[in-house]
Amino acid sequence: MHFLRGILPWLGMALASTVASAAAAGPMFALHQVGPGIWAAIAVPGSPAGSNSGFIIGDKAVLVVDSFEDPAAAQALLQVIHEKTALPVRYLINTHYHLDHVSGNGVYQAAGAVIMAQRNVRAWERTENLKFFGDSITPAQRKTVQSYVLPTVVYRNGLELYLGHRKVVVRVLPGHTGGDSIVAVPDAKVVFTGDLFWNHCLPNLIDADTRAQIHSNAVFLQDYPSATFVPGHGAIGHAADVVAFRGYLQALRDAISSASRHGEHGAALQSKVLAQLKAGYGQWHYFDYFVRKNIAQTSAELAGTKRVPVAAP
Repeated sequence: MHFLRGILPWLGMALASTVASAAAAGPMFALHQVGPGIWAAIAVPGSPAGSNSGFIIGDKAVLVVDSFEDPAAAQALLQVIHEKTALPVRYLINTHYHLDHVSGNGVYQAAGAVIMAQRNVRAWERTENLKFFGDSITPAQRKTVQSYVLPTVVYRNGLELYLGHRKVVVRVLPGHTGGDSIVAVPDAKVVFTGDLFWNHCLPNLIDADTRAQIHSNAVFLQDYPSATFVPGHGAIGHAADVVAFRGYLQALRDAISSASRHGEHGAALQSKVLAQLKAGYGQWHYFDYFVRKNIAQTSAELAGTKRVPVAAP
């Protein structure tokens, strides 16, 4: 994952120069229309975009979901939005605090958008993101994280926004970080899930409550059975893809629990669970990168020893 290797030192770069450099390096995302006036920007694997984004056009305004890992990608998407519509970009929703979803916030703030998120995002964005650089974080990396543009409007459980006649429903669901939002467009049956759903990708579970995340994916299936889902990572999905991802989380928990009951722990548990998961999920994106982390972090979760971010009071 690009964001776990660190982020580019873009501070102080001229925006036009940044966009030109990004364009020269190749496309950072692929644009897909997923409904009338609704577009998903699916990150090109390995590109500075780092995660998926997208935008919703109403008859009065535009709402953007997430702002990528690199401001250059955010600026490139903003340019695309301006090519699609002359309406103002009025809102940006951060689905959670992880840096690959918030690093481009400043681009949209400069364009006049109000940045909105669950209240924990504001509390964690400049603190919890430091951990992705590890113990060897440099002063420049620390400065970059602490310069992230924070949401200026926060909510506890969600809200409704009207882009003219088009209603957008923002819901808070548990599982990935403790501050996760989804963005649903009822008239088009489109749901942006953030990182609560990864399509045929092993997820980052560093902050996750996997039991809660399994439940939230069940909510997707119950409340939006015929929706088009835009995941935080991976291709555009549908109900069958949500079922598959939910199955991975359950298989991970079950394999760890079974190995623990049989007295396995440490390296032996890792080896046994990895072999079981590889049989069913070895072809999924990021398997080699995340599988050992998934096992270790979920083992700690099940044992009650996992460190997770503390919610804002």
